[in-house]
Amino acid sequence: MSRVIPLVLAVGLSMSLSAMGTPAASRAPKEAEGEVRRVLEFYAELAQAGDLEDMGALVAESGGVHFIEGAGVNHGWAQYRDEHLAPGGEHFKDLRYRNFAIGPRVRGNVAYSAFRYELRAGAPDGPIDIEGRGTAVIERLDGQWQIVHLRTSGRPG
Repeated sequence: MSRVIPLVLAVGLSMSLSAMGTPAASRAPKEAEGEVRRVLEFYAELAQAGDLEDMGALVAESGGVHFIEGAGVNHGWAQYRDEHLAPGGEHFKDLRYRNFAIGPRVRGNVAYSAFRYELRAGAPDGPIDIEGRGTAVIERLDGQWQIVHLRTSGRPG
């Protein structure tokens, strides 16, 4: 009996220390992954709502920010917003847009994620139904996750 008690205490202490250290160590990356996932989900929600101003708050203002759709490239948020999103939004009716199957990976203050998206809308030439894939690079700047690179491509669904 005297051998069992120290063994039980040692195992119990080991499990307690492990349980105390593991969640804190693993929680930070999991929380950051959740934050990054939420940025991409919220970006799509704002796009669906046509809220270009709040979408812009999720995008870094620094140089080198690119939006690539298919073979088209926009350099910086202002160009993407003014030359791509704003004119396109005027033609869509009942826009439905969502990002899903988001798989973020966080490395310090930089994260990347592959994701899928669906875009459905009415347009003058007929309905649009696209399923696509995307990749985003997101950086934590001044404590906020912001998109620094976004690449999407899709095909009719």
